[in-house]
Amino acid sequence: MTLRIFAETDSDGGVISLHGRLSAAEVPEVERALAVGPSARLDLACLSGVDAAGLAVLRRLRKDGTCLTGVSPYIELRLEQLRGEEPEEMKAEQGRRGEGE
Repeated sequence: MTLRIFAETDSDGGVISLHGRLSAAEVPEVERALAVGPSARLDLACLSGVDAAGLAVLRRLRKDGTCLTGVSPYIELRLEQLRGEEPEEMKAEQGRRGEGE
């Protein structure tokens, strides 16, 4: 499946929606689409998959202040793992295991 990029403008600024799978080949196109302005939001509700390059760009965009909306729990998990952080559920589970030892 390829990535489709939709750009809209609403009262809060630009909204870029990604539909499909974000891979390294599509990263430059996503970056061009987001060049519409600093208030652009990135809607990931219809993103079905992402590779390592896609995760890296999403992480960088979030760090640089781009608002990511509609992020699935799986992609959020992958973004947290990429940062080297453990998701909250994993931290809680490790805490429970540590208490029982």
